[in-house]
Amino acid sequence: MIRRAQFSEELAKLPDSGILAQKIRALLLSYGIKYEFCRFFYSDDFIISELGGSFVVSEIGCNSDFDELAEFFSFCGFSEIFCSERVGEQLSKMIYCKNEIVNLMRFMGCKTPCETEHNPPLSEIYEVLKSAFDIEFEPWYLDMSHRIRHGISAAQRLGDSVLVIQHNLNGEALLSQIATSAQKRNKGNATQLIRAVCAELSPSDVFVLCRDDLTGFYINVGFSPQGRYCQLSK
Repeated sequence: MIRRAQFSEELAKLPDSGILAQKIRALLLSYGIKYEFCRFFYSDDFIISELGGSFVVSEIGCNSDFDELAEFFSFCGFSEIFCSERVGEQLSKMIYCKNEIVNLMRFMGCKTPCETEHNPPLSEIYEVLKSAFDIEFEPWYLDMSHRIRHGISAAQRLGDSVLVIQHNLNGEALLSQIATSAQKRNKGNATQLIRAVCAELSPSDVFVLCRDDLTGFYINVGFSPQGRYCQLSK
């Protein structure tokens, strides 16, 4: 039975490593249990986080009850679900959704130290990001400022390129929202920023998540494919 967590101790079976577990852990460390808009659920098979209709599912059982999981999402509703390829394949047969593959890439290249700007004004970060991503300012700003304030996330800038360190937990760091101002693209600035941030994050392993059309870029930067995940959406 999938239950709403009332205490963080109820999530003790969350694995120590892995992209799904670390995404949930980062949310738990940022928000805790007390907010209604940020919820956590658990069962013998899954640990699940939700922030504003966006879910992450970490599978912890070997013989998972996918019927129960599908019923849970049918009842709760969702805007998106990030999960393993195995979970995504099962759920996409049972609930109406679009299933998109996301690639996990690990940095294996040359780390090049370089001075970058740490946590510049988020309004300035957003001005760059909005040229590359379809994101609304207010929810993005509220979430990112909260995560930064709690020491979970950070933003960095080099020239006209920006990125966000979503978390660096248990030796695993995740980069996201990597973008360059439209007029400054294709000059190698984002590559320089990524390699500099990877040097700063050492000895942690550094990962990114990307769709198929961006794998070539990240391989050129120094990343290597590590696995596939699913992003389910309405």
